[in-house]
Amino acid sequence: MDDFSGASMMDGTKILFRDKEISFIKRFMGPSCSFPYPSLSVYGHTTTGKTLIVSEIMKTLNVPYIWINCHESFNVQSMFVNIIQLISPEDTDKRKISNVHELLNFLQQKLKDADETTYLIFDNAEVLMKEDPFLLSVLVKLQILTKINICSIFISELPWREFKSQIISFDPISIYFKEYSKEQLVDILSLDCYPGITEAFYRSYASVIIKIFYFLTTNINELRHVARLHFEKYCEPLKDSDEEMSNFKLWRHIEPILKEAMNSVYLQEISCSKWKDYCNKNIENNVENKTSILTAEKFWVTKELPFYSKFLLLAAYFASYNPPKTDFKHFVKNQGKQTKKKISKKSEKNRHLMGPKPFTLDRMMSIFFSIVGEKVLPSALIFSQISSLVNMRLMSHVSTDERLDCPKYKCLAELDLVTKIGKTVNIDVMGYLDDFI
Repeated sequence: MDDFSGASMMDGTKILFRDKEISFIKRFMGPSCSFPYPSLSVYGHTTTGKTLIVSEIMKTLNVPYIWINCHESFNVQSMFVNIIQLISPEDTDKRKISNVHELLNFLQQKLKDADETTYLIFDNAEVLMKEDPFLLSVLVKLQILTKINICSIFISELPWREFKSQIISFDPISIYFKEYSKEQLVDILSLDCYPGITEAFYRSYASVIIKIFYFLTTNINELRHVARLHFEKYCEPLKDSDEEMSNFKLWRHIEPILKEAMNSVYLQEISCSKWKDYCNKNIENNVENKTSILTAEKFWVTKELPFYSKFLLLAAYFASYNPPKTDFKHFVKNQGKQTKKKISKKSEKNRHLMGPKPFTLDRMMSIFFSIVGEKVLPSALIFSQISSLVNMRLMSHVSTDERLDCPKYKCLAELDLVTKIGKTVNIDVMGYLDDFI
């Protein structure tokens, strides 16, 4: 087994502030020929390096592993197909796994003579909770059930206690990836320092980016993109001046551009050149910022939202585009026998043509608790994610400051975006909207 110190990836890129986590996972794995503990849970906030670290360890140590992205496996059958393709490609067209029992038989048949541990890795494992709790209870103890040298690794934003149920009684070993601090994010961004630029100068620029965008996102990919995108603009005053400029003057120059970028921190699908053209056009024409800048092409950002933020945004959309009187019909379970009533559609106006309507926080939270599908207690974390959605311009606060006891919001996200978010958490958005029933 090759050594992996945790200092850098296979392409030479450094990995910072994760030595303890790397060491823990290596100790968990042990020698390649030994049987490790049946399963491992790797959890933490989005973009804390979970997927990167596990992937690099597997590649660098050159151990056999099967990587399943649960977002890409929309149902159990597609997951089984992926497992067949990765373990035994020649059997992809010949063999079909239709249930858990057949999966166990397949793994026993293909891996019974394996000397090394095979790792079955489930990225975005929170999706498994929505699929089949029984399947999850099997995956977490595959080694025990099959008696083969296999280990399951679950990568998720949620701690394992959120997965537990009456069916799932087995607990994997868990490791938590804590969020990066501001100082650590500055160090990480400083790794992108350009040739010919002093490390101190780029570090001061990285500090500006973190100070501005930290309250919006700690997504390293987004922060690196924003930093690369605006560095040339940040340096523009230096080209026309022989004197060394202070950081404050450079900041004053870049401030209008960064303010515009704050509205689009999650919308990275445009290229650097297009963004520059957009910013220059806005500056020349003195165009004011729009309240909502989300468009139908901005689907890919849905996977970057935290798990509960997705359900909060869905709840906000349902509250904005459904009349309150329909909440009982859509979100209350075990309603009993209902008397059918003839509804006159002539008097009902299409709410999507009229635009989003304000709703109270209490109503949104009631819908949230109904659709999230698990017991979630109100917490500071949940309410902080509401604030994040407001900062991202996916929601807006519409009530006056005097009404602190009953704040009102309005959803600014578009239907196509919300539909895409619904697919990532297995919710049929159209089935909850009166306009489409």
